[in-house]
Amino acid sequence: MKKYIWFFVCLWCWLLVCVLTENAAVAMAPDPGIRADLESIFSNPPQIQGYPFQQVMEAAADRYGLPLPLVLAVARGESFFDPSAKSAKGAVGIMQVLPSTAADYGVNEKDLLDPEKNIDVGVHYLADLYAQIQDPYLTLAAYYCGCSGVDKENLTLRKDCDEYVRYINTHLRTILARAEAGVPASQVEENHFVLARFDNFLDAENFLEFLAGKLPDLSFDTYRREVVHTDHIRYQYQILAAYGAEKERTEICRAVEESTGFAFCRFE
Repeated sequence: MKKYIWFFVCLWCWLLVCVLTENAAVAMAPDPGIRADLESIFSNPPQIQGYPFQQVMEAAADRYGLPLPLVLAVARGESFFDPSAKSAKGAVGIMQVLPSTAADYGVNEKDLLDPEKNIDVGVHYLADLYAQIQDPYLTLAAYYCGCSGVDKENLTLRKDCDEYVRYINTHLRTILARAEAGVPASQVEENHFVLARFDNFLDAENFLEFLAGKLPDLSFDTYRREVVHTDHIRYQYQILAAYGAEKERTEICRAVEESTGFAFCRFE
């Protein structure tokens, strides 16, 4: 009898630990600065020019009641506007839509390679999340990790979901800065090469800000890519430098090395 009592006590303790662990995982509060960025584009969206597939995205944003900069930021961060992008988890296209999500909107996996259909499903899903959650920060988090990763009642979210929002916000800041400067994206959405790679988003973000401060005339971005291992998938954050006719890659590398002391430019 004592053995059975001990078994149930242990089982209860294990369940309690599981519940506490699950609750603890959804414990981060949204960053106030990022929240302000997101709220500003809902109340006062800027004029945007020149992004790939912008007319399609603008039409979808109007159709589903979302600000265009938010849609652009998600598309830019998810795929850099690549219609053929596919993740190890099966997400497809510009908005990186899972086939299971697309099926909920009557779209099959093959059709997700069509930019218009992919954008329509992705924006529709993002809008439905916003209608349900009513918070732009948690909506972005849920787009990546599902509603289970956010706590609408307590306005908190899981760490990995928060990292995704921070990552997308770097793309939003780029879009907003260009809009404020009146620079059409078509003038700066050029070829990119990899300067550096980081396993930690905070390190990548800090280095990106460091580069922007040292070399304000050059264009840098961060883009996360999947690194697939045998038993898990992790994300690697790349620091990208844009180049074109005016600035060759070797010149950019030289400027980076002279201004920062870092000599690890990488060509791919």
